[in-house]
Amino acid sequence: MNVTNTISDKIYKYATKQSSPMVKTVGPLEKQLLDILYEKGEASAREICNGLEAAGQRRTYSTVRTIMNRLVRKKMISQKMAEDDRTYIYTPRMTEDELEGKMVQKVMQDLMTRFEKSTISYLSENLADNDEDLKKIKKKLMEMKKSG
Repeated sequence: MNVTNTISDKIYKYATKQSSPMVKTVGPLEKQLLDILYEKGEASAREICNGLEAAGQRRTYSTVRTIMNRLVRKKMISQKMAEDDRTYIYTPRMTEDELEGKMVQKVMQDLMTRFEKSTISYLSENLADNDEDLKKIKKKLMEMKKSG
């Protein structure tokens, strides 16, 4: 086995581990529930179930509650008891753009920690030909330098 295959195998094994943030920052069902929650602004698990059903996805109430509790533990959403003292109302803790930014940041930090050379090489090679992306990155770096 040559060095390239060894590195590729190492990255593949890492990227496909269940605990890898590259794979499971937000699972597919979590994303569906978040999409419904962002659309509604706030909702109970029952309302989320109804939203899934309206989209042609049927899930049990207990499954939705489990996933919502997982999202609470991940600090992506918050829950509060409704006035009836029997139902939780869920709300996003950040905007969709903020959540996306945090997810990208987590993945990039992880890539830089584990595969620094490969990540830098990939980014520099793929951005070198795209002047528009380079301008955006330079602008962002200048903003960060001014504010920090």
